[in-house]
Formats: sequence, structure tokens, C-alpha cells
Amino acid sequence: MRSDPRTFLCRCALAALIVLPAAGIVLRGDSCAAEPRTSAPTEYQVKAAFVYNFIKFVEWPDGGRGGKLPEDAVSLCVLGGLPDKASFEALDGQEIAGKRLSVEFLAASEEARDCAVLFLPSGASKRLPDVLEVLKGRPVLTIGDTDGYARRGVMINMYLENKRVRFEINAESAGAAGLRISAKLFSLAGTVYGVSRTGK
Repeated sequence: MRSDPRTFLCRCALAALIVLPAAGIVLRGDSCAAEPRTSAPTEYQVKAAFVYNFIKFVEWPDGGRGGKLPEDAVSLCVLGGLPDKASFEALDGQEIAGKRLSVEFLAASEEARDCAVLFLPSGASKRLPDVLEVLKGRPVLTIGDTDGYARRGVMINMYLENKRVRFEINAESAGAAGLRISAKLFSLAGTVYGVSRTGK
């Protein structure tokens, strides 16, 4: 049985805030205080929470948040398998910036065309060139968690440093897709590729 999404987000919020204090990120902070103490979140629970937060700091051009979904929804797709699929499943149906998050797991690169956000785990590494070619010029926010992904064209890439999740940004890739990343996110990134650390 899938865990309660609110509990999941609350457990991961503090871990995310450790790394992103200046961004003003709060995941249902008012209700988290009421949650009983639980074990530390897993790596992929924290990464899923980061993905949730990244979406808040990106602007899409009009009509670019997923062609198959209603206007009030944001499509978050995952390409390939995950060590901890439940962490991303827990985001399905959550509200973000007044919109509903819809999570879908994809088998083929071509299916990513209609996503607003595409998460690329390490298992998708061999398919990365094909995926980026399929998405070329399309307003799809790509997020990964594998060394070298940002240099290869993924817009936001997470990595572990001293047992904490950090991230880097490929600003050139985001700009080419018509996406605008907040200056807050640029200022907190470990590395920014493509342009200087500026945003909207």
C-alpha cells in the first residue's frame, strides 16, 4: 500500500530545506509539526521532494505543461525503472502552484514529448542522446540524478555530496526549450553550465 502523500512530503521537507534554505521552500510546513517522528527519508524520497520543489521555480511558456493533460495539471514523467518507484508515486495528485501533479512512468523516449517534467534516472543513461533529440525545442523540464547529465544537456541534475543531495543546472538547455529558471535556484546550484548565474 502506498504511503500517505502528505506524510511523505513532510518527511522529506526538512531534508530538502537543509540544502535549499535560501529558496524559501516549504512543503506543508504547518501540518508537518503534527506528524509523529519517523525514520530518516531514503535517498529517492529526498530526490522526489527536490523534483517537487524544482517545479515551483521554473516558468513554462503558455501551453507547455503537458499536451495530454487538462490545463490544471502538471505532468511529471519518469523514464525507465527506479530503485524506489514509490517515492515518485507518492507525488501523484499533489498540488503544486495551484495545479495537480500527475505522475506517469514511461517505457519509450518518444512518450516524453507530452510531459511537462521528465525525470531521467541513471538507468536512462544510454538513451539520453535519443531522449534529448526527441525533446529538442520542446518545453519539457529535464531532471536527472547521474554524474555528467547536466554537461550532456539535462537541465537540472542532482548528485550526492557528503551524503546530501546537491544539484547543478544547464541554463543553456533550459533556455533553448523556452523555460525560465528562478534566480533563487541558480544561486543555490553547485554548478551552472551555459551562462552566468542569473535568472528571472
